[in-house]
Amino acid sequence: MRIAGLTAFAAGALILPATLAPAASAEVEDITIYALGTSEVPVACDYVGADCSVMARMFGSDYALPATVTINGRELTSPERLDYPDRQRSAIRGTWRPPAKGTYTIVAAQGSSTKTLVIEITGDPQLGSGSAGLLPSGSS
Repeated sequence: MRIAGLTAFAAGALILPATLAPAASAEVEDITIYALGTSEVPVACDYVGADCSVMARMFGSDYALPATVTINGRELTSPERLDYPDRQRSAIRGTWRPPAKGTYTIVAAQGSSTKTLVIEITGDPQLGSGSAGLLPSGSS
């Protein structure tokens, strides 16, 4: 009986630290998008054909988990991953050219954390910037 009791106690002692361990932590912080204006000053990315820079930033102890950025369900073209281990942060950035007027939904996901940004493309390439700009959705 003593051996069985000690075995059960030892097994319980091994399970306890696993249940008390902190949960994995990775969170999408934000999504930004902008285009460079004629004087290399960032402007709203709200016209067809704009050369837009898209960036999603993540943080937390599990910042290095795989992350994705999609626009209307399609992955960002040529994403670049940036890791900052000393700050427990990472980012994904890439470029995107809106192909037509309309509403576009940008989703950044890492683990179970997601952020969404909805933008409205309203301007024509010849006319430049439209009037709407960025419409953050606030979902997470």
